[in-house]
Formats: sequence, structure tokens, C-alpha cells
Amino acid sequence: MSETPERQNRIAHLNRLREAFEKSAVVASVVGRGPVSAFHASRAQIAVVASIELKDMADVVAELRDGGKFFFLNIDSCRGLAQDKGALEYLRSLRVPGVVSTRTALVERAKALGQATMQKVFVTDRSNLPRSVTSTAMSKPDLLELMPWPVVPRIEKGVRAELSPFVAAGFVQRRTDVSLALALGAKAAATSDQALWDAPAEELRAAARAARAAQQD
Repeated sequence: MSETPERQNRIAHLNRLREAFEKSAVVASVVGRGPVSAFHASRAQIAVVASIELKDMADVVAELRDGGKFFFLNIDSCRGLAQDKGALEYLRSLRVPGVVSTRTALVERAKALGQATMQKVFVTDRSNLPRSVTSTAMSKPDLLELMPWPVVPRIEKGVRAELSPFVAAGFVQRRTDVSLALALGAKAAATSDQALWDAPAEELRAAARAARAAQQD
């Protein structure tokens, strides 16, 4: 039985995403159109793109695609873009490879349409963690964006495992934030700090290994 075009597209997107993570430990948080060129010029291979106006969407997506790097579009943050199946189909028509949302239903629909998915999870206190674990277990996103970063070290190891694979985001300001996030199991850390977009992945991962070793001593 042959696979559907949607399934084939998802496999291709996930393969590209895996290859991109091999080269980069920092995800560029691109807010608005302005930083797109800086993302292209940086070492970062993956971006989460937010706050793109609907009138600019097609042009910005074309610019991102021309850069050859992987990107997720935060569907919740784009003014004028409805948060429904029609919006996802529009993004698919533009060949957007990945979608970010806090909404379980949107993540499930995006997967069915062949896109890579990232579900954003805000940890406001210990009491909302079980709900987050339950909702993401239902939607089964390809990645979680776990926010804010300073809370991540306080989440129990077993819960972090249930929320994996994840990207740590929110208040990522220093290289040590990135390396500690990696040491705690993150695939990468996301930041809008363009200086961190050029941090070499090899150095960050070496620092993460050292941090893990220190925790075990």
C-alpha cells in the first residue's frame, strides 16, 4: 500500500529537521520580518517564526524557503491568520514545513496535513504540569517548546522525559543557558538573541557534557 502525499511530506520534513538539529543547538526565535536575513546569515539551522502579518505571509515564507533552512511558523501569533484547518491548509499551500501552536487540535490537524509540529507549553506552576503532559500525550507533537527556560531545571527528570523531545525557550540569554538546557535533555534552546544564533553547536554540546558529568560527581 503506497503512502499518502501527506505522509511522504511529513517524513521529508522530519528528516530535514533531524539533519538540522545535528548541525545546530540553538533555534532562532524570529519575531517579525526584520530578523529573517540575520537568521539566514547565522549558524542557526532552525527558526521559530512569529508575528508575521497575513499580508506579508507569502513573501516571508518564500524568503525563508529560499534560504534553505528549516522553520516553524507560530500560527497563534500571526495577526489575520485564523487558527483553524483552513489556515493550516493555506500554510501548506505555501509549503511551510512546520507549525507551532499551543492548541492540541491544531497540532493534530497539522500532522494530518503533512507538516512537522511543535506544541508550545507554558509551565506557570507545578499544578499545570499534569495537564500539559496529558494534552501533549494526546496530540503527540514532533517537538515541544517548553517555556520559560528558568523553570525547566525545576521540572522533575521523569516529567521532562514525558515532555520530550523539547526545545527550551523564554529568557535564554547566555551560552550557559543553552548548554545547561542541553544537559537537562533539551534538543536545543530557542532565543531571539542573535549573538547566540552563531554559537558553535560543538562547543555548546561539549559544555553540556561537562555539566552532566559535574551533576553526577
